[in-house]
Amino acid sequence: MKKIVLALVVAGFASVAAQAAEMDFATVDADGNGSVSMEEATAAGWEWSEEEFNAADSDGDGGLNAEEFAAAAAQ
Repeated sequence: MKKIVLALVVAGFASVAAQAAEMDFATVDADGNGSVSMEEATAAGWEWSEEEFNAADSDGDGGLNAEEFAAAAAQ
């Protein structure tokens, strides 16, 4: 049972990364302020938890800049 749960979790993270890779930063940054908020990510179809989003936000400013977005997309 634990192996099944682990496999589902890993598959979930992989699908988020694949989805992010297909999205263009400028498209997800709907308001064009140079930062993708959790709300913008959700509206664009990202299925990240708040914890996952915050982990990608390496400078802790509450949004993903282009570099953080690219790093998250590459995972």
